[in-house]
Amino acid sequence: MKIVAGIIGFGVGMHHFKAIDGFKGSKIKYICEINSSKRKILKKKYPYIKIIKDVQSIFNDSEINLVSIASYDNFHYKQVLECIKTKKNFIVEKPICLNSNQLKTIFIKLKNTNIRMTTNLVLRSNRLFSKFKNEINVNKLFYIEADYIWGRKEKLFDWRSAINEYSVTKGAAIHMIDLILWLIKLKPISVISFGNSKATNKTKFKKNNLIVSILKFPKDITVKITANAAGVFEHFHEIKIFQKDITLVNSRLGAFCYKSRKKNKIQKFEKHLYPDKQNRKKIIQNFLNEILKNKKPSIKIKEQIDLMTICFAIDESIKRGKEIKIRYL
Repeated sequence: MKIVAGIIGFGVGMHHFKAIDGFKGSKIKYICEINSSKRKILKKKYPYIKIIKDVQSIFNDSEINLVSIASYDNFHYKQVLECIKTKKNFIVEKPICLNSNQLKTIFIKLKNTNIRMTTNLVLRSNRLFSKFKNEINVNKLFYIEADYIWGRKEKLFDWRSAINEYSVTKGAAIHMIDLILWLIKLKPISVISFGNSKATNKTKFKKNNLIVSILKFPKDITVKITANAAGVFEHFHEIKIFQKDITLVNSRLGAFCYKSRKKNKIQKFEKHLYPDKQNRKKIIQNFLNEILKNKKPSIKIKEQIDLMTICFAIDESIKRGKEIKIRYL
């Protein structure tokens, strides 16, 4: 079996391209790009690939068995449904869709199919967080702080400003939420969230640029997750994991494992383990291997659905101004 893929969108889609093209014989047949200037550049750079404007060409081609959806967020839902309709495996950039009704439809339509789906949840491939995972004992864990500092305020003012249902939960915090779910293998029971738009309220981005969520997990574990899209800072994933016996930290000062308050008991992790960008393509390449070898998925579809459910609960908590019980599909 060979993978023949079409990529929709060549912003983030460029990273999908690098992960797929040539991997164990896989090839890209189409790149769909709505920007005419980009299409001209792509035609010169990749003369062996069909550079198109009309996305339907990808879905109509029976040779295509993988679609990479890296379009703007408001197109994801329709394109996911088209993948299901035409029985094509797909990679979709987060978020999968923009509301709970869309999510329910996707979940129902995927049931009883052989279609494989993954979301590009890149923090799962980070070697530092893999080391953290090996140190975690959920029976001793009591508190986690996870802050997604986006550090790219200017990106809020393009298509993200124009999408009514866009939120920094679905666009940023989602990575930290997924990281926690992966690290501790538990799902939150409820959430209460707060937000403000102080850093962007005089711009065309009229939504919350900061959202803080407190999540209640089983085993009496509390988790705080922050999406900070407008802070003057570099792009960074800061995390503190508190257990009864150790504390794990990733900060601008470095990554550490505290086994005591004594300095000689503090272990410092190697600098090259984070941000570990060269390993990010592994999420997609693991997915390709699963298709090629018919292996069990490393990220189950239900995990991806549950992640979106949590994101929607966070935004609903802000809207309603109260704690929300998370109701999973």
